[in-house]
Amino acid sequence: MRVATTQNGLTLRVIAGTTNIILGIDLAENRRQGCLGFSIQRVDLGPAAAPFAAAQQVSRWLPNLLRFPSDKDDSAITTERAPLQKFRWGDYTTAPAHRYRYRVVPRYGAPGKLTPDLTDDAGLAVEVTTEDNQAPGTAVFFNRAAAASQAFEDHFPQITTEDQLLGDTPLGQQARKWLSRGLEEALLAYLAQAKDGTFALHAVVYEFQKPNLLAGLKAAIDRGAEVKVVYHHRQTQLHGAPNPADKTADKNAAAAHAAGLDAVCVQRSADPQGAIMHNKFVVLLKKTGNDFVPQAVWTGSTNWTDGGIYGQLNVGHAVYDADIAATYEANFQLLHADPKAADQKKALAKLTPVPTPLPSTHRAWAIFSPQANLDMIHLYAKICSDATTLMVCAPFELHQEIRKSFLARPQGALHFLLLDQKKSLGSDEEVQVQQGDPRNTISVATTLSSALHDFQGKLLEGKESFLHAGIHIHSKIILADPFGSDPILVTGSANYSTNSTTSNDSNTLLFRGDTAVTDIYATEFMRMFEHYHFRASEAAAQAAAKKAGQPTDPEPLNLKESDAWTTPYYVSGSLDELDRRTFAGTVG
Repeated sequence: MRVATTQNGLTLRVIAGTTNIILGIDLAENRRQGCLGFSIQRVDLGPAAAPFAAAQQVSRWLPNLLRFPSDKDDSAITTERAPLQKFRWGDYTTAPAHRYRYRVVPRYGAPGKLTPDLTDDAGLAVEVTTEDNQAPGTAVFFNRAAAASQAFEDHFPQITTEDQLLGDTPLGQQARKWLSRGLEEALLAYLAQAKDGTFALHAVVYEFQKPNLLAGLKAAIDRGAEVKVVYHHRQTQLHGAPNPADKTADKNAAAAHAAGLDAVCVQRSADPQGAIMHNKFVVLLKKTGNDFVPQAVWTGSTNWTDGGIYGQLNVGHAVYDADIAATYEANFQLLHADPKAADQKKALAKLTPVPTPLPSTHRAWAIFSPQANLDMIHLYAKICSDATTLMVCAPFELHQEIRKSFLARPQGALHFLLLDQKKSLGSDEEVQVQQGDPRNTISVATTLSSALHDFQGKLLEGKESFLHAGIHIHSKIILADPFGSDPILVTGSANYSTNSTTSNDSNTLLFRGDTAVTDIYATEFMRMFEHYHFRASEAAAQAAAKKAGQPTDPEPLNLKESDAWTTPYYVSGSLDELDRRTFAGTVG
């Protein structure tokens, strides 16, 4: 949901996902003189379906980590006395299907003597309702991921080992629930919809190992539902022979056997052995007459492992669209027959031809791989090159055509690239070119030394797929012009690479014009982007200081005691100006 208003030279736009909100602020040129920042107030008005009475509403000024140098008060600081000196703010503490009021007040005067007084009518206020991830149209679930390590330590200081996290104790259960942030629970609830013999679940999963998720399928069988599963059982190759480090197939088979699912499982094992059966989807079907009819599909980037749920950045997305579900069911039937790649490519070319160019119709499309050509890559690159505002989240190296598209963009375009590693942008020389483009803002998964980082590393490097060693960002997302009326979202399990397109079994969902779903993805993207961008900047500054023989503990950051902080945001064509106007919606 987006709400925007302008009054007296002040613009406020609020973009609401489910558990995150972005505030975009703009201030007319004639009002920035003497401005020391913005005080931001949030009032929790309660669930949208059952609003709080006035006495129950909780009001607070949002926090700030910075203060004026002259402010010697050691108590907790908020934007009430230490105003925000930026034009964008992220509130990452909201609840789904909740109503909030945000008020933004430009502050003037001097530190300790700010004006105006924060009376009820000062500034500009809007009310907004977060999206409901329990509703069929917006059933999107992101976990917290490794960027939450500092918050995890604040919430669970007692947990310092992997055994404590994964142990069957109340504290371990609370910690896992906090990290999952509804992702695991949503998948189990999705499976629980198969409540009797009139339902079926058809699942295709790459890493099929998490006991309680497999137990969710077994429980559906016990309720009388039909359950069929295809899981990855190929072997990657090393020098022309099976790679002994790849234990994924054996782990999947052992987990399926332990869960009592052998009778309903098919192993995806047809050549080529080096290809990955990379899907993670489940089709929900309901019996009509004698036939099971597709109702919905669960898809996304989340593997059925502890690392997928509690470690990497991942998304699960339930799509309650019968046509989309039927397309996924058709792919399930193909994979259930375990065809060779050549036969699968021919079938998929007919089932989900790549929509090139992408039609202007507001709807959703499914595209499956492997494909016989790179039309999927061409489509992704075209979407990227046409976007005025672009957000890309990628765990592995992006195809060269996509990387080139970042440099071929409209005038005034703004790019946010969230990458697991810099090499996602190619060679060192290519990385330098991309980093040197002033319209690119790049964030890399820089982790903190913490208990969360340690046991996430063990999950990803020791117990699970060797292909995921050290991977913290695992979602695959392209967002083109997310805050306009015609946004495009690309998501799913497919990576944006040649192997993912022409070798691996995988899937992509494209949405055009779905502003509610786009708002969820965009706010989650910015949550992760901001966390990692701050850490990467800190790490780079410390590395530079160390190289120069200077102290690695920088002087504490403080607020400016004049309006000088605003200057970069009003330089025509600069990154800061584009950012200010893009998020506030005042571009053009």
